[in-house]
This record gives sequence, C-alpha cells and structure tokens, in this order.
Amino acid sequence: MTIMALYPYALLVHIVGIVGLCVAVSLEAATAFRLRAAKTTVQVREWMFISTILEKLLPISAVLVLLSGLYMILAVWGWGHAWIDLSLCMLVALGIGGAVINSPRMKAIHQALAAAPDGPIIDDPLKQLIADPVLWMYAQIPGFMALAAIVLMVLKLDWPGSIAVLIVALVLGLVSAQLSKRTSRNAQQQAAPDVA
Repeated sequence: MTIMALYPYALLVHIVGIVGLCVAVSLEAATAFRLRAAKTTVQVREWMFISTILEKLLPISAVLVLLSGLYMILAVWGWGHAWIDLSLCMLVALGIGGAVINSPRMKAIHQALAAAPDGPIIDDPLKQLIADPVLWMYAQIPGFMALAAIVLMVLKLDWPGSIAVLIVALVLGLVSAQLSKRTSRNAQQQAAPDVA
C-alpha cells in the first residue's frame, strides 16, 4: 500500500478528531454557562461531571488531529502553507491555553466541590471559583478558533487571508465573552430583588 493510498484514511481520522474537538469545546462552553447559572451545589456537581469527560475527549481528539495532520503534511501537502502552519500553531496554542488557563481552574472547582456540602446554596469559595472571569473568557475562545480552523482547511487561504480569519475568530470570541458576561450580570441583578 502506497503512502497516497493511506491519505483518505488519514483524512477520515483528521475529520473525526476535528468533530471530537468541536464537540469538546462546545461542551466546555456549555459547562461554563451552566456552572454560572447553577443555583445549587447538586447542579454544579452534575455539570462538573461533564468536565471529567472532557479531560479524556479533548486530548484524544487533539492527538488524532495532530497525528493525522502531520501525516498528511509529510505525505502530500508539505510545510509553508499558511492554512496548515497557522492551524497547527492554533492547535498547539489551544492545548497550552487549556493546560495553563482552564485545567487548573477546573481542578480548583473540583476540589472546592468535593469539600462543599450538597444543598440548596452554593458556598462562597465555590461561587468565586465558578465566577472567575479568566475561566469565563477562555471558555468562549476555543469554539471560535475551532471554527476558524475549519474555515482555513476548507478555503485553504494564503497568509493574509488566514491571519484575517484567525483575528476575526479571536475578536468574535472576546466579544461573545463580554456580551455573555454582561447578560449574566444583568440576569443576576434582576434576580437579586427576588432573592431579597
């Protein structure tokens, strides 16, 4: 079997990995949204269960994308294509960002949740960890960057076009985070009189 004969299989593995990454980053964003909306410790515990699934799904999907992508680069495409080089850099950057930004914060929530009693009220230490603005901001960005990677792979843009796509995706992620934060703050302020 020649190297080119394996290309369709590598492409299939690559697409499966990308689907896995898209599912994972969507669940990651949904978990962040639902944690902030949670009213009880039980609800927090239910949504944090999803993060344990993400801890397995994200790395497996990333490895599938990386290995199949490297195979296709070495077998067919070669280096020096903007859409390939930037997609690879983005995958590595999101992996580092997840490990440095997201994972320690989710681990802290897990630990605080283990110490928190089940009940109708979320205690303040856990509430502060959930409301971490960095966690909230980062949760929005990977989804837009994954969409940007798909755009790059489909359109195979040159350097200016590829860079423009990444900038637009990053800006949309940051704007989405700000709008979501404002919406969440307004909802909490409107709910505050009801609680009092």
